[in-house]
Amino acid sequence: MTMSISAIEGIKTMSQLRAEQRAPVEQDLDRNAFLRLFTTQLQNQNPLDPMKNEAFVAQLAQFSTLEATSAMSASFGDFVSGQQEERMLRGANLLGKQIYAPDVPVYQPGGVTLDGVVQLDQTIDNLKLYVVDAETEEVVNQMDLGPQSPGDVAFGWNGGNFDGEAVPAGQYLFKAIGLIGGESFDVPAMAQSKIKGVSWDQSLGEIFVEIEDGRSIALSEISHISE
Repeated sequence: MTMSISAIEGIKTMSQLRAEQRAPVEQDLDRNAFLRLFTTQLQNQNPLDPMKNEAFVAQLAQFSTLEATSAMSASFGDFVSGQQEERMLRGANLLGKQIYAPDVPVYQPGGVTLDGVVQLDQTIDNLKLYVVDAETEEVVNQMDLGPQSPGDVAFGWNGGNFDGEAVPAGQYLFKAIGLIGGESFDVPAMAQSKIKGVSWDQSLGEIFVEIEDGRSIALSEISHISE
């Protein structure tokens, strides 16, 4: 009659021992494990040399610290989760809205008026707006918007070139130049685009919006949002 070693209670095979050695060991005690350990220690202490009050108080303090840490960790997790949900709800409300962002190419299907805004922080003698083909970087049209005061200057481009003919369908950029006393300088010109997607970048802690041309822009880079 033969009997396997594993059938004898209390005896383990070498493969079982190796498996146990390879098994991960839990390093941290949770609250239940701490209580079981503490209770077992009290039950099995030497009656002739019981645990001193100082040691008893120290272990209770450790348990209180463990409880407080666990509660804080859970509260912080709920807080972070709540913030992420709030941001995503905020982002979802942006879907379909119009935005103005600098250096954003806009798609001109042909003969359609595209709107934009130039931001000025001072009074200027003249404001020039240039329409640039985003692919060839060729200037296809120019508009003189005249003297302007500080603030937002709205403009519209009907899709025509210098000769008034419709430009080919494609991506175009708006560039603006301000003039004061014969000196020229760049000023921010922002094109209008529609938000068609929203995402949350956890590593950066920021909301990104996807616009009509497929690019993603950080919400912090957008200065205007409208219906």
